[in-house]
Amino acid sequence: MTNTTSFLLAPFILAFLVFVFRFYSRENASSIKNFSFVLAILTVLIAGSYLVLGVIGSLPPYSTIGYIVIGLILLGTAIMRMFMI
Repeated sequence: MTNTTSFLLAPFILAFLVFVFRFYSRENASSIKNFSFVLAILTVLIAGSYLVLGVIGSLPPYSTIGYIVIGLILLGTAIMRMFMI
C-alpha cells in the first residue's frame, strides 16, 4: 500500500459520517431500507474492499484513482443529500 491510504479514505469517512448523521437526524432512523443507510453501508464496504485488497496486495494498477473518484462521488452525494429536504 502507498502513503496515500489515509488521504484516500478521508472522503469515505466523511461521506459515511454525513450519511449516518442524515439517517439519524433527518430521517429519524426509521428503517434500514432508507437510502442514507444503504449508502452508508455501501461506503463502508467500498472502503473496506480497498483496505482488504491493499493488505493482500491485489490492488490493480491505477485502482487508487478509481477509489478516489468513487469516494469523492459518494462525498458529493452525501453533501447534496444533506441539503435536500
